[in-house]
Amino acid sequence: MRSAFIRPVGFTLLEVLIAIFITAAIGLGSWQVLNQAIRTNELTQTRLAELGDLQKMMFFVSRDMQQVAARSIRDEFGDYQPALSTKNDEFIVEFTRVGWRNPLPTYDVRSEVQRVAYELNADGDFSRLTWSVLDRAQDSEPRSRILMSELSEVSVSFLSQTDEWIDDWPPVSGGAGASADPMAPFNTLPRAINLTFTSDRFGEMNRVYDFVSYQEQQDIPGAAGGAGGVGGAGGSSGAGNGSNNEGAGGADDEDVGEESVEQIR
Repeated sequence: MRSAFIRPVGFTLLEVLIAIFITAAIGLGSWQVLNQAIRTNELTQTRLAELGDLQKMMFFVSRDMQQVAARSIRDEFGDYQPALSTKNDEFIVEFTRVGWRNPLPTYDVRSEVQRVAYELNADGDFSRLTWSVLDRAQDSEPRSRILMSELSEVSVSFLSQTDEWIDDWPPVSGGAGASADPMAPFNTLPRAINLTFTSDRFGEMNRVYDFVSYQEQQDIPGAAGGAGGVGGAGGSSGAGNGSNNEGAGGADDEDVGEESVEQIR
């Protein structure tokens, strides 16, 4: 009886090591590609979020600056404060704006004019502060909302009525004392404002917005004299003729009243 030679079937150690090496190389390459894709997606999402914050900040700032109103306020101590001011060291700029929509006017009776201030803290957070009332009480507190983070500097400058850029508003000497309107120093606005935002990510960004001019209140001459001037020849004689015209007008009214009575009878 012959014994058959049976050849062993399987992989040698060298073949197993080569297969393991090839599999590890493919897995390492796939992991690097996947890891790079994940990191790229995370970086893209971070940059999109930063860009979204920038766009949101510019939206709020543009909406505020385009609706600045020449309306002064009273502070917690009852003193008048300008419609637009940089005198408060706590804020970059403080101003009054219109367009604060009230979706529930029946249940929430309030003004659509709002007081707003911008603030930059030590952490680089640029915040927008708002008050629910214009003329504040001693317990009035603002509500704060962070518009953007990681800002290194925010500065403002103003175009005065003499076409000069200045850093503070209201100016120390602007000629407002010669005005007949006592509220002119508080309600006068600059011709334009320049806001500069500095960020490590986006660099330096400038925005310039123009403002409406404040119409000063004028003293109207006496109504009686003015009416006389229209009715007569003008001046003092006009005032007299105006009185005569008013008397004649009164007589006409009485005649009309008598005619109406006769018709009723």
